[in-house]
Amino acid sequence: MPKIGMEKLRRRQLVNATLEVIRDHGVAGASVSQISARAGLANGMVHHYFVDKDALFEATFWELLKRMSTQLFALLKGAKTPLDRVNAFVEGNLSSESFTPENVAAWLAFWAQVPYSPKLQRIHNIIAHRTEAALFRALGQIMPRDEASRRARAITIFIDGIWLRAAVDIDGMTRDVARELAHEFLGRQLGIPAATCTRSSHT
Repeated sequence: MPKIGMEKLRRRQLVNATLEVIRDHGVAGASVSQISARAGLANGMVHHYFVDKDALFEATFWELLKRMSTQLFALLKGAKTPLDRVNAFVEGNLSSESFTPENVAAWLAFWAQVPYSPKLQRIHNIIAHRTEAALFRALGQIMPRDEASRRARAITIFIDGIWLRAAVDIDGMTRDVARELAHEFLGRQLGIPAATCTRSSHT
């Protein structure tokens, strides 16, 4: 009989291996044999725990976004003021745990597949709606709702752009550069100096 918790362990191994293989070869170049080898498991283990490769990719995309959103919502929970919560949105998206070369590469690879995969699109939409809604609620406390909605959309699009640029400019778009640009943009959206946003993010 399989040990208790073994399925969860094996699925995590395969998901982590998938992230690594996609980082190195992209979605199109990621094969079951490469993923199995990276996980240190036999090829048949993929189909034992997942219906097919698409199901493995779906689970991997969900895990990637979940890891990133967990850090974000942890920061949002600890924020005390509306400005703190807006800054938490930026910091959560650009945290050292989220904004890594591996995550950026995997995010771009999956993101490019979203328009062609209803399942990946559903996962993306769930996370995107949750995060944008959290930003909207924070902005809605310091400006009219219509304006908060527009600015929430603008900030989320800007953050997506930073991730996109980081995926193709690994050396130029460092985390420090990304945070500086994000806080400068945030300051302009809120009509306050970028330094104010930066200070708030460290309080």
